[in-house]
Amino acid sequence: MTGKQLTPQNATITTATIQVQALTIGKKQVTLAVFRQLEDEAIIKPLDAGLAGEPWGRVNYHPDKCADDREHIHVVWQKGYDLRRATVYAPSVAAYKHPTAGLYVEALIAEGLDHRDPRASSAGGADRIQVVKAGREGGVGLTRFTHHGVQFHGPVRSDFLTVFHNHYLRRDEDESLWQRVRHVAGPEATSESIATGIPALAYNTSWRQLKDLPQLFIAV
Repeated sequence: MTGKQLTPQNATITTATIQVQALTIGKKQVTLAVFRQLEDEAIIKPLDAGLAGEPWGRVNYHPDKCADDREHIHVVWQKGYDLRRATVYAPSVAAYKHPTAGLYVEALIAEGLDHRDPRASSAGGADRIQVVKAGREGGVGLTRFTHHGVQFHGPVRSDFLTVFHNHYLRRDEDESLWQRVRHVAGPEATSESIATGIPALAYNTSWRQLKDLPQLFIAV
């Protein structure tokens, strides 16, 4: 296999007599070394959580030594004329980064959400809404929460971060925050309307589709 490049043109999936599917180049089974050479690229798209290409199958191999990481699968997929590999996390631990996630939490903060709210308390478990300062300058924050079974991440602007942690909102601040939210989301936006843009259903659908892929076997 030395010097061979894995592409959709020379790669095939063969089925052995016991229905074990193997990823091959020509008549030779793909090795771990060749699989590791595939470019690692997300198959779930960043905005609508749909699939960015055609999935070929799952590979039960952890090239980045991530076997003990959050629940996930490794997928071989086709992007145009090239093959890629991707790590896809289960919905409940996805940490799926999406701009609408941050905007949704900003709308909740404009409505009065702060760190004392039951939805933001540790009693909420994995479903709680967390808002923390990012590890960089500028006071920008990050949020993490679970929506319809999918864990989302998103950016939160500094003014909203301050209000969330200071739990004090004057009327003029309330109006200012809503102006900033609606400048992005539209003049009639509410937290409920913004939530409809969070692609939880699409992520769940993509995960099920990938989880149900056949397992592809590669040589050691």
